[in-house]
Amino acid sequence: MKTLPVRILIILVVLALAPLSVVQAHGEPVITVEPDVIAAGDPITVTGTEMEAGEQFAITLEGPTGSIPLGEATVTDEGGEVGFTATFTIPANTAPGSYVVRAATEEGEATTADLTVTASSAEASAGPATVAEPSAEPHVLDRSRPAGETVAVIVAGVVSLVLGFWLVRRH
Repeated sequence: MKTLPVRILIILVVLALAPLSVVQAHGEPVITVEPDVIAAGDPITVTGTEMEAGEQFAITLEGPTGSIPLGEATVTDEGGEVGFTATFTIPANTAPGSYVVRAATEEGEATTADLTVTASSAEASAGPATVAEPSAEPHVLDRSRPAGETVAVIVAGVVSLVLGFWLVRRH
C-alpha cells in the first residue's frame, strides 16, 4: 500500500522535470544580414525565416545614436519556403560602428542580427574616421522568458519542496 504514494510522487517528479514548452505554428523568427560588415551607403540583404506567411516586418538599424528605419518586408510562402528576402541601403551618413538590424511586427514579435558599418569609401580615402559622441540613452536588454519555462521552474520547485517535506516526515 505504501508503494502507491511513492509511484504517484515519482510520476509527479517526472512530469515536473519534463520539458514544458509552448507549441507554435512556427518557431521564433530569425533574420540574417549579408554582408555583416559593410561600408556606409552600401546595400545589405536581409533574409527572414521561421515566420508566418503574410506577416509584415519593419526593418530598422539600431545603434548608439538611435534607430534608423530601413523599410518593410512582407513574409511570403513561395514553394514551401516561408520567409522574406529584401535589400536595403545603409544611409551614407551612418557613423561607423556596431549596429543591430531589427525586424519587428506590429504585434511585438521581433528578431535581430548584428551588423558592422565602416566608413564609406569616400570617407575612408579622405582621412581618419570621426568618433560618434556617446549617447546618454540607456541600452535596454530584452530578458523576457517564455511563460512555459517560468511555470516549469515553479512546478519543479513546489514538487521538490513537497518531496523534501515528505522525506523528512517519513524518517
